[in-house]
Amino acid sequence: KPISSRKEKAQAKLETIMLYLGAAELNAEIADENHERRAGMMYRTKMHANEAMLFVFPYPHQTGFWMKNTTIPLSIAYIDQSSRILEIHNLEPGDTNTVDSRSDKIMYALEVNKGWFAKNGIKPGNVIGTKKGALAKSVQAR
Repeated sequence: KPISSRKEKAQAKLETIMLYLGAAELNAEIADENHERRAGMMYRTKMHANEAMLFVFPYPHQTGFWMKNTTIPLSIAYIDQSSRILEIHNLEPGDTNTVDSRSDKIMYALEVNKGWFAKNGIKPGNVIGTKKGALAKSVQAR
């Protein structure tokens, strides 16, 4: 008897946090568990203008993201322990080539709609804030 193949689907909406980048605000889902980070934005069909997904890692490292099973064009920021954006990359829907960080100090990654960072004047060197201050004070990998 064949194993029933369940249709892959998007993960349920995750807990969110407000992020502050300059004058801009983002409502970001927090992907802080392994399975949440792995699923990410896969199979999602839309992301509203000021929505995002924040990936929280247990320790600083070099990371890479790809767009397998992802249909929304995204931009990603690779962020260090002090909440500072080190790099911003654009990601194309369905691209299975990994976009690696140049830095090995990445503690967070933030995915937004493609072009959001540019539109809001956000560049490497900008620091992300939360109501409690730095990202580390508000989110932690579980």
